[in-house]
Amino acid sequence: MKSIKLVSFGLAFLTGPVWAGVSLKGVGSYLAAPLAQRWTQDYGPAHPGTQWKVEVKNSTDAANQWVGRGAEFALVDTPLTEAQQKRALGRVLYHLPVALEAVAITYNLPGIPTGLKLTPRALSAIFMGTVQKWNDPAIAESNPGVRLPAMDIRVLHREEESSLQDFFPCFLSRLDPKWTLKREKDKNLHWPAGQNVKGNEKVVEKMRLWPGVIAAVDYPYAVQHHLPVAALRNEAGSYVAPDGESIEAAASDLLGLPENFTVNLTVSRAQKAYPLSTFAWLLVYQDLARATHDAKRNQALVDFLKWALADGQKDAAALSYIPLPERFLPRVEQAVESIQAGK
Repeated sequence: MKSIKLVSFGLAFLTGPVWAGVSLKGVGSYLAAPLAQRWTQDYGPAHPGTQWKVEVKNSTDAANQWVGRGAEFALVDTPLTEAQQKRALGRVLYHLPVALEAVAITYNLPGIPTGLKLTPRALSAIFMGTVQKWNDPAIAESNPGVRLPAMDIRVLHREEESSLQDFFPCFLSRLDPKWTLKREKDKNLHWPAGQNVKGNEKVVEKMRLWPGVIAAVDYPYAVQHHLPVAALRNEAGSYVAPDGESIEAAASDLLGLPENFTVNLTVSRAQKAYPLSTFAWLLVYQDLARATHDAKRNQALVDFLKWALADGQKDAAALSYIPLPERFLPRVEQAVESIQAGK
């Protein structure tokens, strides 16, 4: 027995010092994950005692992984469903709004490089497949004086965004019950028209090859690649294209945040609001000490959250997410301070 102990000690000595810090995992939706990844990259060098890993999934899987204790936090675009909240087993949880984000509608329409206008209903009908020509009255009525071609509409949708908790499918499902008809137990939205492609890059590749294409892409990607974007009619009746001002305007008519922090920005009544805007919510337990019984890891997470609401907001702006409006910060910071990390 003594010789075995000596060998074990020798192996431990030869492999070097054991990592004495904290390793934590986050999970993010496809729309929000680039922000989470940038945060963990920038946070790491200044906090060498903490190592981070971020996985990218659709919103349903990201939320489920967090609820199932497979990650310390999740960054999602839509709030947890009632069923997911029940799985929290009565633990108090927070949907912390940490930034604003959006989805852009991009297209390739010969002769109309910019300025296309769409109503949400027309957008839903296009992706449903009931509006199939670019000169359909549902599109023409929003674009008076524009010579729309009698061209087939080529719908593209990203295969990674099929979960009903992903922001764009969720937006469509709120517009028309046909999107979810007879699918009460199905977590996925089934696209009745168009072609599935994988990722923003494939969307752009197809768009450049095929005239008549329309697709939804992450707003930061549209900015980085200078893609044409459609203006959508908002609840105030204005046609608004996505940019930093119009995405922030989607939250401008909020006097404050509701108690549970969740709010639907797509129905904002602000005149300049871009309707395909949402908060990025970071999911975390308020009673961490009860949920994990690991005070060191819990405190590392709380420290990270405080940083994300301060220095981390610069990363949001750099990536074309919109920093959380300053008037909301005190409420969110107060919630972070109330998290019970344990001792």
